Amino acid sequence: MRQIRKSLVVWVGLLVLFLAQTASAQVTISFWHGYSELETQVLVEQVIPAFEAQYPNIKVEAIRLGYDELRDKVVTTAAAGGGPDVMRLDIIWTPGFAASGLLEPLDRYEGFQELLSEVYPGPLSTNYYAGAYYGLPLTTNTQIYVYNEEIFEQAGVAAPRTFDEFEQVSRLLTRQEGGETQRWGYDIGGPWAWHLLPWIWSNGGDVTDPDITTASGYLDGPGTIGALERITEWAMAGFLAPNIFQQGFDSWGSFVNGQLAARQDGPWFPRWIEENYPGMRVGYALIPAGAGGESISVVGGENIAIASGSAHKAEAWTFVKFMLSEEAQSMMAAIGQIPVIRSAIYIPEFQESKYYPVYLEQIATARARTPHPNYSQIEQVIQAAFWQAISGEASPRAALEDAARQVNALLR
Repeated sequence: MRQIRKSLVVWVGLLVLFLAQTASAQVTISFWHGYSELETQVLVEQVIPAFEAQYPNIKVEAIRLGYDELRDKVVTTAAAGGGPDVMRLDIIWTPGFAASGLLEPLDRYEGFQELLSEVYPGPLSTNYYAGAYYGLPLTTNTQIYVYNEEIFEQAGVAAPRTFDEFEQVSRLLTRQEGGETQRWGYDIGGPWAWHLLPWIWSNGGDVTDPDITTASGYLDGPGTIGALERITEWAMAGFLAPNIFQQGFDSWGSFVNGQLAARQDGPWFPRWIEENYPGMRVGYALIPAGAGGESISVVGGENIAIASGSAHKAEAWTFVKFMLSEEAQSMMAAIGQIPVIRSAIYIPEFQESKYYPVYLEQIATARARTPHPNYSQIEQVIQAAFWQAISGEASPRAALEDAARQVNALLR
């Protein structure tokens, strides 16, 4: 009996020691993000518990911040020696954060090369800066051509595949009565780079050379000038919705009430239609191809990165890899996020959807906005040039030649 008690004491001691060692070995990493309320709920209730069950030595503290708050707080806390271990960044922030030394280069981490071949090249390109990758795509989106099937069928037309077909269809579907437009053929969305870049790229134009060293011959090249000339002509012809002139316009409402035949938008728009107007017949197609001969849209979304000041980089990398796993990507896909990994096309939510396959096809050729630390300023220059042309202040060529000179200064 005494021997049994002695053995029990030994086992209890070993158990206490084991639990103490386990507790001391457990690491908590912080993940700063800007997910929506619904996305945060899935992250906290499904994704993170699945990760922690697989890696019990790592706990994840998820902290949700607003868009500007997240960007500003990362910068200020990093300067003070603090900040997150892992962060979800808007794709246009990554080069600037990398240039400021806030992000950890990921190329040397185990399993990184395998992930390179798994993610889509467009979203991936936003993480490359100065010869290294400072993040990986986490969520992505793009724009496609969305149209009212009933209006198109009544007119006997199909979704346009080229700029020329686009002009013909948009002009045909525009309706005017008494000098006022009752229905517009198309809504580009406004004179903003996010809406205009697909038309530039699809027409063979660009913002800079591939090495991002000059805008000369690219932003003021024939493809870009040609795209702006066409858009200006379409706007003046009156079949583009008035928000191209920065006039107030309810794009979503006008589409569902028949005042708009077609428009371009991200996956959140058809999802909204499904939830609020489930009986509406909507069609989906690629952005029309111009002189470039290919349909190329713009990449949006967020990247996931490790802070250079993190004290738990190995654990942070384990979490990053999990967030790009099919398990985690599938959980977020169920609420509308477009996965960044190629294998996600087999997720049931995508296979059964009418519009997700079109978005995935578009993402395969979609391109990212110029990954440069000064992109925000570059974008302002581009948008000013487009506004000058569309408003008649300058010719498309003159506006873009001046814009190219300004962007060159920002690239130095």
